[in-house]
Amino acid sequence: MYRDFRMLKMTALTVAFFLLAGGCGEKPVDQSQAESTAVNVTILEHTPVAGWLDVALPSDAVDMEGAGSDVWILTADGAVMRWSTGTRDWSAVKTDLPLEESVFDLAAIEGGAAVLSHSTITVFKDDQVTGIVLSQDKVPCGVSAVDSRVAVLYADGSVDITNQECTELETAVEAAEKSASGSFRSDGSMLAWMNTDGSASRFDVSESLLVETTLPDSTTDIYMSQGNLYAESGGFIYIQNDQNGWDELSAGLITGSDLLYTADGITGMDGGEIIAAGLSDQPERICELDDGTIWSISNGGIAVWTEIGSVETRLPEADMQMIRYRVAGQTGGGASGGSGVASANVSFGGVFRIYESVSSRPDPFSEFPLSSRDLRRSVGDLTIEELHLVGITLDPTGGDQAMVEDANGVAYVLKEGTVLRNNTHIAEITGNEVIVVQEVTVGAEDGLGGTTSIPTIFSMRLHEEGGL
Repeated sequence: MYRDFRMLKMTALTVAFFLLAGGCGEKPVDQSQAESTAVNVTILEHTPVAGWLDVALPSDAVDMEGAGSDVWILTADGAVMRWSTGTRDWSAVKTDLPLEESVFDLAAIEGGAAVLSHSTITVFKDDQVTGIVLSQDKVPCGVSAVDSRVAVLYADGSVDITNQECTELETAVEAAEKSASGSFRSDGSMLAWMNTDGSASRFDVSESLLVETTLPDSTTDIYMSQGNLYAESGGFIYIQNDQNGWDELSAGLITGSDLLYTADGITGMDGGEIIAAGLSDQPERICELDDGTIWSISNGGIAVWTEIGSVETRLPEADMQMIRYRVAGQTGGGASGGSGVASANVSFGGVFRIYESVSSRPDPFSEFPLSSRDLRRSVGDLTIEELHLVGITLDPTGGDQAMVEDANGVAYVLKEGTVLRNNTHIAEITGNEVIVVQEVTVGAEDGLGGTTSIPTIFSMRLHEEGGL
């Protein structure tokens, strides 16, 4: 596109030059005629194309929440996946919980996320994982972030909050006469949730103050933002006023963020200008990241509103990093970091394997065939022209790798910086491409002149089939 722009600009300047040059000569040109033949050149700039893109995950999405530059997605198989706008890539971790311990709620916290099952809360924070066993005589309803800590709401109306290190739970709200029904929300140091009798409870963590409030009839969801409490009822959004009454704000549905879903599209909480339209399924939750991308989770899966090509949306089956931990009262594999605490220094870097189904093996990362081992050569003897890209491993912790095959089907693993024959090296590995640079030295034939090195750039790309 940049080259097209330069050519258009050069063409326009050339046309203008000849038009001006044509007016030069012995015969003077009338000023009015010159003005009538003036040329106006308009340079058209490329407008980025944005829209809703479906995100193909390795498993069905259960919950989603965004915080700052990251979106966290909980999948049905217990994996926690994160897209970061800072690094522009995915990472994933997966807890090694028993199959009967299905996870059902997710909260994004500062530096990580918390996942709730019926008996355990697992906190991924600052590249560490902590598993905390919940009280056996309580039924958890939801998890939410409060400041940099994690709060758990139970059906009896009680609330537990972790310490600053998120390694253990402490009771913040005792069991109440009213039973909690869910919609567990947070706003800074404030928590709010709905009760089964149609009321709502608000708890100020900093003041340890619990307040109950009535809700509009038939309220189905609540939300808190900037100190305000919102309620959804009958397709309309209401905001609580200073007299603890309710004022109708706009039509729409609460999405768990500062965005509303309406029949015309997604708006702010005031129901004003449409921010994004055309979402095919009614969302259960929506979040907006710092870069303006909007993420949605619905029965149809995950979708993101973004410029085309800015988010990797077609993910392969991922080899999740399995996190094993031992919690109080249980035994399991892996080192113990103490009662209820996992071993430290567990990385968030999930490993993604992307490969072509047209390779000589169904999975090129599997064991190399014995028949090809005798044909193996040193990587330094290979030329870029004889290699074919068949797979890529994205591993933020161990380094990205690319698998190539030669004409005999012999596989080789390349990393960034790997040196090949003819002054060639691997410069960059991305999700579907390997950038190779070859340095060609040129100089005077008589040997009297100087020499210079000219880089030649090659690109090996994966085909669109095979899970990419």
